[in-house]
Amino acid sequence: MSNKKLLKGAFILALAGLAAKFLGVFFKIPLQRLIGDEGMGLFGLPYPLYTLMLSISITGFPAAISKLISERLAYEDIEGANRIFKISLAMLMLIGLFSSAFLFFGAEYIIALLNWPQDAYYSILGLSIAPLFVSIMSAFRGYFQGMQFMGPTAISQIVEQVGRVVIGVGLSYYTISMGIGYAAGAASFGASAGAILGVVVLVIYYFLFNQGPRRIYFKPTNKDIQQKMSSWEVVREIIWFAIPISIGGVLSSIMTLIDAVMVPSRLIQGGYSSAEITVLYGQLTGKAVTLVNVPLTFSIAMAASIIPAIAESYSKNNSYELKHKIKSAMKTTIIIALPAAAGLYLLAPQIIGLLWGQGEAGGHILRILSFNVIFISIGQILGSILQGMNRVYIPLRSLLIGAIIKVVVSYYLLMSSLNILGAVMGSIAGYCVVMVLNYIEVKKTIGFKIEIKNSILKPIMATIFMTLAIYYIHPWMQTRLQSENIATLISVAAAMIVYFLTIYISKAVDLKESIIGKR
Repeated sequence: MSNKKLLKGAFILALAGLAAKFLGVFFKIPLQRLIGDEGMGLFGLPYPLYTLMLSISITGFPAAISKLISERLAYEDIEGANRIFKISLAMLMLIGLFSSAFLFFGAEYIIALLNWPQDAYYSILGLSIAPLFVSIMSAFRGYFQGMQFMGPTAISQIVEQVGRVVIGVGLSYYTISMGIGYAAGAASFGASAGAILGVVVLVIYYFLFNQGPRRIYFKPTNKDIQQKMSSWEVVREIIWFAIPISIGGVLSSIMTLIDAVMVPSRLIQGGYSSAEITVLYGQLTGKAVTLVNVPLTFSIAMAASIIPAIAESYSKNNSYELKHKIKSAMKTTIIIALPAAAGLYLLAPQIIGLLWGQGEAGGHILRILSFNVIFISIGQILGSILQGMNRVYIPLRSLLIGAIIKVVVSYYLLMSSLNILGAVMGSIAGYCVVMVLNYIEVKKTIGFKIEIKNSILKPIMATIFMTLAIYYIHPWMQTRLQSENIATLISVAAAMIVYFLTIYISKAVDLKESIIGKR
């Protein structure tokens, strides 16, 4: 996989991820108006359980499948790659079938056990079909990512979300007369319908891909280097790789849950009322975290693209190509993360006012949390690089250490004058440690050193120029337009132009390498 193809794949997945996030927000707005707070409560109750059940198939398996397939293709073993996919598909179908059966046949038991309202039964039934098809999608997405063909994954994500919105809201509209419970259940079925449509798209791509491009793109299987793995060996390899990634995803969820428990309890001890705590926590999770997650869409996409690319070079023992890909991924991630963090820091109150129309509430939280864009992005990419080099448990260890640091720092700082910012500082400390530990391991594994001039100094210089642009342009636009929101939008656009123009002029990015590079 060339640098060009690596970056192209990352940008395709990032755009699809942003589109999916937008559609997700678009889904909740009309649904809220249609079924109200009670209906949204019924709609949302089963989702934590549903997400937990899918955490393995969504988080770990696509990465495992893509890595193993990419390794087989590095040795021109197409038959081996296809065999890995078919075994993975069968395994994930069984997992999905079991999960769907559990939700469908255990809905009443779940309601009784968790003491949920009886009307939540319909929401569980609506979701019950989704695990089967989401698991199938995971297998297909891992297959295409292993082939370094990101288009099907991106298109299926968008189709899945469109189906969820149109069918979920549409069915809710037609069933609202039957009662809130039925309407909430119909909205939940939107997730199942979207997953079915996503599978249809991927199956179509699979047959088209096998009939045309792949036959031309890849050479026939090289019998001399083909490695015949038993079905059990394939399953063992997939599980060995998928489990630590999945545990990492669960650990991230647990860290969020710890915040939800620790922040209120510590702030109450600090003399804050329940109402004040609710407002502060809402500003953290509902505003600051939401906005920080937007630029992280790119690092998530890059992480998905880099695993098969690294696995390909590592399996061929091509040290030069391996370091070249790591350098390209790191540089691109930093070039995206730095201005995103700076923009959120400089215009935090204005961005919150633009989106929520509630003045500057939460701006101070977003300003500090913006640093996490840098630490999470780089740490995530380094973790994926390690996974691609078979160091799958090292990123998990780093994340576990980071989680402990986060809890300890948050615990003590929440009682200080920082209040909710104590939790933010704890998060920053934790993810900074994760980034440093992962970098040390990458350096130790292959002797990689980050390129200071093009990957750090030039992006920092461009960020400084961008900061100056915001500093002068924003107040100037405010005085002339008399509109804070328009001034903010123009300032953001101007800052982006200044930043990327500086990147271009300083030649931080080698255009020949990134645009016209060959496989």
